[in-house]
Formats: sequence, C-alpha cells, structure tokens
Amino acid sequence: MSGSARPRSLVTGACGFMGSHMVELLAAAGHEVVATDAPRAWIAGDRRSGRYPGVVRALGVRCIEADVTRPESLDGLPADLDFVFHIAGVFSYSAPWSLLRAVNVDGTRALVDRVLRDSPGLRRMVVWGAGGVYGLPGPDEQPVDEKSPPAPPNDYLRSKWFEEHLVMRAGEEKGLPWTIIRPTTVYGPRAVYGGGQLLMGPASMPVAAVPRNLAGRIPFVHVRDVCGAALHLAGVDAARGEAYNVSDDSRLTGVEFMRLVAETTGRRFVELPAVPVETLRRVLAAVADALQAAAARLHFPSPLEKPTVEYLGRDLVFANDKLKSTGYRFEYPDAREGIRETLEWYRKEGWIR
Repeated sequence: MSGSARPRSLVTGACGFMGSHMVELLAAAGHEVVATDAPRAWIAGDRRSGRYPGVVRALGVRCIEADVTRPESLDGLPADLDFVFHIAGVFSYSAPWSLLRAVNVDGTRALVDRVLRDSPGLRRMVVWGAGGVYGLPGPDEQPVDEKSPPAPPNDYLRSKWFEEHLVMRAGEEKGLPWTIIRPTTVYGPRAVYGGGQLLMGPASMPVAAVPRNLAGRIPFVHVRDVCGAALHLAGVDAARGEAYNVSDDSRLTGVEFMRLVAETTGRRFVELPAVPVETLRRVLAAVADALQAAAARLHFPSPLEKPTVEYLGRDLVFANDKLKSTGYRFEYPDAREGIRETLEWYRKEGWIR
C-alpha cells in the first residue's frame, strides 16, 4: 500500500473512451488517481479520435503525459502504486502491424518493467485484453469461455494476444500480480469506434433495414461494466493470474438490435428478405478493401474495415460465469437498457439526429 490513506491507482490511456470512464469510476470510489496518456491525447478533445482530456481534467485527478513507446517518459510516473489499470493501446483494425506491436506489445512490456521496478508493493495490474482473441468460433465451440483456445483472426487481435502472453510471462518469471479482462462489444457514452460505430451507424440512417436472416447474436457489454469489473477483480485475491470474459447476459440478434435502434430513435424499421450471408460478406469485404485503400491515400478513417465485415451475421455467445462467480453484478445485465440510454446520450450531444 502506498503512503496515502487512499489506494493509489494508475490509469493508462486515460483520455480515451474506456480510460476516461475508468478514471471517473476510480475517482468516485475514493482512489488517488493518476491519469496518464500520450502527450497528443491531452490536446483539446477530439470526437473523431475518441479522446476526452477535458472529462479527465474536470475530475481533479493528477494528469501526467507519458508515452509507452518511449520508456524514458514513464520515469515521470509515480512510484509505490497500489493498482494499475492498463488500457492504453491502439484499437484499430486498419493500423499497421509495426504500430500495433510498438504500442500494444512493446509498450506494455515497458510499462510492466517500470511498474515492477518502482512499485514492489503493487496489489494488482489489470490489463485490457479483447474478447476477439478467440477468433470466430463455430456453433459447436460456444458459448465461448476462458478455456476456449485463442485464435486471433487479424493483426489487431494478434497484438492483444501477444500483449496478454507477455503479461502472463511476467507473472510467472517476475511475480507480476496480473488480471486480464476480455471485453466483447463495448458501448456507452463517448464511444466512437467499435461499439460506437455499431450504434451510431443504424441510428443515423433514415430507415433501419435489415435482412431477416441476420439472426446471429451479438455480444455486448456497457463500458460501465467493463470498468466496474476491472475495479472489482482488482480486489479479488482469486483473480490474480486469471483472465475473465466481460460480456453481459443479453442475447440480442442482429434483427432485434436493429429493431431496438429503430424504436429508440423513432425510425422506421424494415425487415428485408433473407440474403446469402457469405455472399454478402464477400461483397462487403471487397467494398471495405476499396474504402480502406482510398482512406489511406486521403488520410481519413475508413467507414468500413474488412475485419469487422467478418463478424456480420455470425452467432456469437460468450460465457460470463467465471466473472459472476467472483461476486460481480452487472450494472447493465441487459444491453437493451444501456443501448437506449447511450442512443439518447448521442442524441443530446448532437452526434445523431
């Protein structure tokens, strides 16, 4: 324990979507919070990049610039930390492998070395993994639990699996007290990429139309539950050296999700005739390739990425029994409530009409 009467907790990637929520939660829980992010992240908030330094600064926590790709910059972080919530990373299906490796893998290694050196009394380091490391399991491989074999299908998810592996090895070889969480489709206020795109896309269309055979279930989890689970597990002795899926209890199909968005936003819902899903994936994959090539030339984010197309129409169910067995209770066990609230937040903030 640090000399402070309150637990001293470091949040990396603090200005991002999940990082800013983690800082909020820890501050409300009475922690002495140290929020760190790369220097560029502390510039005025940018919705396109999903950075919210103003949210973090308004909480009155200690803010420090540090870049995990520059190990020397980590020397400015405080010693004697009680907890580390490591969220910093590149979350992008379009990022080159060199960047993903530099930040998600080598950057995590630098942070682990720094924490082990200067915080010998560390109680727990909670590391953000990704539910996608299990790949695209078939019907006979579900529900996906923590014993399911990793099969990351793209560079981003491979970088997250390598990150997990080095953290596990640091636990075995150097005594790092780690816990890994693997969130599924994370949504909530301030989400721009990933789950944010999934909600804002159909909410921005004049008509919510979906083929009737897109009946695959989508795994969801609210950002409050991702951060809540991280804080909960940090204090559970049995969670040391363990990985946990973080996914709620809902089993919304693609059709049900689109109907929910339509009802919440007052749009017309249209159920289209069934389509051959594999053919649709191939067509959209070709469109994604073209869009990503154009985006790279013009230096703007692609609105459609090939790895996300691979999830279209797939039935994915994640088990959360292991997390629940530790005593965690979801704030949003059913995604319907959280999705409605999030869409209303987008509307009030002017992100959707």
